[in-house]
Amino acid sequence: MPLQMNRRLKVGVVGLGRMGRRHAHNILHSVPNASLIRACSPAPADLEWAKEALQPYDVKMVTSFGEMLETSGLEAVIIASSTFLHASQSKAALEKGIHVLCEKPLSKSIEEMEEVLAFAQTKKASLMVAFVRRFDDNYREARAQLDRQEIGRPVVIRSQHCEKLDTSEPYKQYLADSGGIFVDSIIHDIDLALFFLGEESKPKSVSAVGAAACHTQLTAMGDADNAVGICEFWDGKIAFFYNPRMTNYGYDNATEIFGTGGRLAINLNPRPNAIEMTDEGGYVKIPSHSGWYQRYAAAFVNEAQAWVDAVLAGGEMPVPLKSSLAALKIAAALQESLRSGERIKFDQSGERIVEKWNKASL
Repeated sequence: MPLQMNRRLKVGVVGLGRMGRRHAHNILHSVPNASLIRACSPAPADLEWAKEALQPYDVKMVTSFGEMLETSGLEAVIIASSTFLHASQSKAALEKGIHVLCEKPLSKSIEEMEEVLAFAQTKKASLMVAFVRRFDDNYREARAQLDRQEIGRPVVIRSQHCEKLDTSEPYKQYLADSGGIFVDSIIHDIDLALFFLGEESKPKSVSAVGAAACHTQLTAMGDADNAVGICEFWDGKIAFFYNPRMTNYGYDNATEIFGTGGRLAINLNPRPNAIEMTDEGGYVKIPSHSGWYQRYAAAFVNEAQAWVDAVLAGGEMPVPLKSSLAALKIAAALQESLRSGERIKFDQSGERIVEKWNKASL
């Protein structure tokens, strides 16, 4: 179905923390076929921010998500609230016939996510889970080269996601509530593995190791601030993941894909610009990205634009829901392997075969 020309999708944003504010700004200023008409948060700090950033553009603020869903003409919502609200708010919006773009994770519970996805299939409105790296220009070009078989058949992917060290108390609390390094962070690399190796690839086994080098409190939680995971797929492909949360030079996200006819390397030398400085001692200094948002600022706009276009066209969402669920299943298994030291196995349909496994135990 073609895009509805000269029509702007009426959008609301719930949650105005670090992600919600960026989504609101992007819809307001960078997605021409969308209009931000409502924003929702009960937090006083968010309401103060909205007075300066949103109200001059006639964006109305509410403190209740239920009230926002009753907004006349509201067609779509971006959910960037606390993770524990994602599933219930997604269902409430879908029930009202309102399209949803939900920040990952939709849920930390596989069982709850399966329930929401089954619910979504009974509704006319669409649901998409946000995995922003798919919308980065470099990764999209790499995917296009894979589709053209320029390196033959992809066999191995190595993806690292190095986060800048943050020892603040709010970040420590964030880590405690995150669900673990694989579920919270490495899930992005897992999604990339599915994006590049094939959405239909089914996990055969996973294993993980880790260490709490800087955030030592994570040891008692069965978590780590440095983690390595390996996923073997039934079709013979392999994914290798590495994520430290202690990088002192900036944000570093690099990926390599090895195929039967070559290799693709994406962002192996991360840098925000092409400037190099040589000091008086002859040392060459190359800047790095200050954080994940600087690295993916353009990709967040691409993601919002692709979602709006798909909603207006009545087409398939750019991120398949089955892949979002598969990524969570792999991440949860890797998190369990990190805690237990055991290799976790799957059957050929991609379901865990461990007896008495509680799918909701994250």
